[in-house]
Order: sequence, then structure tokens, then C-alpha cells
Amino acid sequence: MILDERYLAIDLLRALKKYLTYSELEEYLQIPAPGLWRYVNAKIIPTREKAREILSRIIEYKLVSKVIKTRLRIVEEGIVNTYNVIYDPSILKLLGYEAYSMFKDYKPTLIMSAEVDGIPLAISVAEYFDSKVLIVKKRREAGFKDYIEYAMVSRDIPAITTLYAPKELFNRGDKVLIVDDLLRTGRTCNALIEIAREAKVDIVGVFAAIAVGYEWTKHVRNTRVHVVFQVEAL
Repeated sequence: MILDERYLAIDLLRALKKYLTYSELEEYLQIPAPGLWRYVNAKIIPTREKAREILSRIIEYKLVSKVIKTRLRIVEEGIVNTYNVIYDPSILKLLGYEAYSMFKDYKPTLIMSAEVDGIPLAISVAEYFDSKVLIVKKRREAGFKDYIEYAMVSRDIPAITTLYAPKELFNRGDKVLIVDDLLRTGRTCNALIEIAREAKVDIVGVFAAIAVGYEWTKHVRNTRVHVVFQVEAL
């Protein structure tokens, strides 16, 4: 994606406006509500300097996290329902920008995630970096000959789950950003890290939309991690 900061700022303001009021945006972005209304409705285009200020404050004031808080549902027995977050195009656009902001200096060439719920976020993030996407799956697929495999123990129902990544989708010199919609135990994320290490590519970090508790920190180590919204242990 070729990023024009002026139009990107407008797109993200439109996404934010779906969940935050003009008064809230005025407080965080330090722009009067009438001016924000003009940007959102494309009556005027911000200057590049003003657009950079808007983009910077979106990250500084954790506005994407605030949006997730309005949409995330905690259901009975401590289950987190992320559907309204990870399948919402506007929130995916915001999450993609936060990933871009956090990891742009590392220039990832490959965005890696696990099926199924990690797919929308991985694609959104990859669009910002104009990078490839690799989705690790629980089965082999026709069309690929060689795989990197990793077996892990599931927590909730003790069982061995094997994940598969086609070797040919890794290229020499790839810089991999691992994307996870939800960090809880960290086992799946650790599996992706181990697969990337076996592929002998550079891991630039882990980007997670939501993390629940801190058990995941036992398994996701020795790499930079950015979590957008943290839910305390349930």
C-alpha cells in the first residue's frame, strides 16, 4: 500500500467515528469537533503536517484499544467473544495501521498467522506493508510438496495438534511479522515462532489484537511483542 498520510488520516478518522463521539475525538486529537467533521466528510483535506499529527495521536492515545473496548464481549465462564472486533472491516483497518506504526521500521516482508480467526487481521496488516501472507493450517493442502511441521499440546482439551506451513512460501531473507487475533496461552503463537525459526527467516516481532491474562508470556519469549488491548485474567 502506498500511504498518502492525508487520505489515510481521513480513512482512520472515519473508522474511529463509528465508535467514538466527536467530543471524544476532539479531546484526544486536539482538533475542534467542527474541523473533525469536515475531515470525516471530506469537506477539506488535512495538510500533511496535520495528518501526521492525527496519525501520531491515534497511537499515542491508544484510540484503537479504546475502540476494541467498546466492541469486545466477555461472555459466561470467562470466554472472550472477539467476533465483533476481528470481523469488523473498520476495526481491521485501525489494527492494520497500528501494526504498521509499530513495525514499519523493521520492514516485514511476510505476515504469518494461524487459521481461522487470524486470517482477516493478517490480510489487513499485510496490505499496509504490501507484503506476503502465510497462513499456518492444521492440515496439509494439495499443491505443496514440503512442509514445516510443529506439534503442540492443546490446553483446554489435552490433545496433540500439528500445524503445517509450506516450505516454499518462505524465501531467503524474509522478515516475518507474526500476527495473532487473541493471545491467551501463547501456545499457537509459540508454534508460529518455532516454524519461522526452522525456516531460518528473521522474526521481527509479534502483533496481537487482544491478549487475555499473562499466561502467554511463558511461551512467547525473546521477541518484541505489541498487544493492542489487554484483558486482565478472567
